[in-house]
Amino acid sequence: MRLGRNFTNMLETTFLTDEEKKDLKAGKLTVPDMDATVQIKAKKDIKGQIDVIREIGLNHIELDGGVPNPFLAMADDEIEGIKKYAEEKGVSISVHLPYTFVAQSVVTFQEEDRLAACALMKRYVDFAKKIGARLVNMHPGSVPFYQAAGRYLDIANKSVRTSSRELAQYCKEKGLLMHVENNTAFDTIGVEQDDMLKLMKDVRSGGLDVKYCFDIGHWFTRALPMFGKKELADPVESIIEGIPAEMLYEVHLNDFWINPDPKGQPPFKFHPPLHREQGFLKRKNLENMNKLFKEKAVEIVVVETAVRDMNDLLNGIAVLKEESAYLAEIFV
Repeated sequence: MRLGRNFTNMLETTFLTDEEKKDLKAGKLTVPDMDATVQIKAKKDIKGQIDVIREIGLNHIELDGGVPNPFLAMADDEIEGIKKYAEEKGVSISVHLPYTFVAQSVVTFQEEDRLAACALMKRYVDFAKKIGARLVNMHPGSVPFYQAAGRYLDIANKSVRTSSRELAQYCKEKGLLMHVENNTAFDTIGVEQDDMLKLMKDVRSGGLDVKYCFDIGHWFTRALPMFGKKELADPVESIIEGIPAEMLYEVHLNDFWINPDPKGQPPFKFHPPLHREQGFLKRKNLENMNKLFKEKAVEIVVVETAVRDMNDLLNGIAVLKEESAYLAEIFV
């Protein structure tokens, strides 16, 4: 089992100038503005990310295709150089396809839009093939809350199945393994475990080896008061027991924290550092997850941590080292 990372925003401050860092500390540069300023530059430095992966003792990287990204604009010789560099360093690669804006339309009711979304996704699959990725991962789109019911929902579910089959077939032709990941509750579709397992079974019934990239942090969002405080499994990691082993290959590992004080800020945190045990996942939960992953022959565990605290942002690599050392004791 390989342990890897999607870096999310953990390396972004390393791309700021000294003046920009001062502005960030002083509040003149907001975190979202920083993200918009350096995200493409940070995502393009794939060799640098590979170096950090090795520095913190891991051996896999997931490239984040969230918008914005530089991947479709990269030259073939640059991509080939990165592929060779990853091979030299012993780092395997997966690519997370875009999941916002145009990419959300893999689930749309409008066929013209669905075809356009799939056409765009295929260009990212081509990039993944060029860079030597083993697999790609997609979200099942997003549906406005006022259309996530009745006939509209029936059409949306049909659309995401059609898109998943289309993209899985394209991945098969390219020699890549296709994954579909469960959404957060904010996306209104592809959230519940039963729905995702049904989607996987339906797509796989056509002879396509589509895998389920289960993201436990996404599943935790169901417990937010705004979504009805839906029950979680007890213990939380036991939700994994119901996933057939043949559906698993790469999974995502991240946590979710809900503020117990409704007047407090922030109301929740996505992907807090796992070693701080702020959310639902404590060490015992992670130890049980490791056992379940091994029982089900999971090949790759991708850690997704993100921070918003100023000190963490400015010391992202130190946080990554601390978290990776903690996880290395568990995922052995």
